[in-house]
Amino acid sequence: MANNFDEKSLTISNNSLTDVYTASNKSMVVTGTIANKHTSSLNVTLKKYDNSGTATFTKIPSAPVPVGSSLVIPKIVLNTSDKIQVQSSHASGLIDVSLELLTDVS
Repeated sequence: MANNFDEKSLTISNNSLTDVYTASNKSMVVTGTIANKHTSSLNVTLKKYDNSGTATFTKIPSAPVPVGSSLVIPKIVLNTSDKIQVQSSHASGLIDVSLELLTDVS
């Protein structure tokens, strides 16, 4: 398989744990950002759902994101059907998530 670059962006609109990206094959989050669109500080949580073990692992736990700021997402390896999930502390979400991906990793 060839390696392909891709991008996935999503606006989080509530405070539920939300699937941002589900890997259709082995992939890697190269980098990404979580941006605060609210008028006050928010806390955000980023998790990786491991489909093979049916377990969720917290990568960024309830990190504060000040007004007008963003949080950088680290590299994360994903196997087929693994997920990146994000949660906002605000009931209306008010965050944008953007992932830069390398897909079809062999």
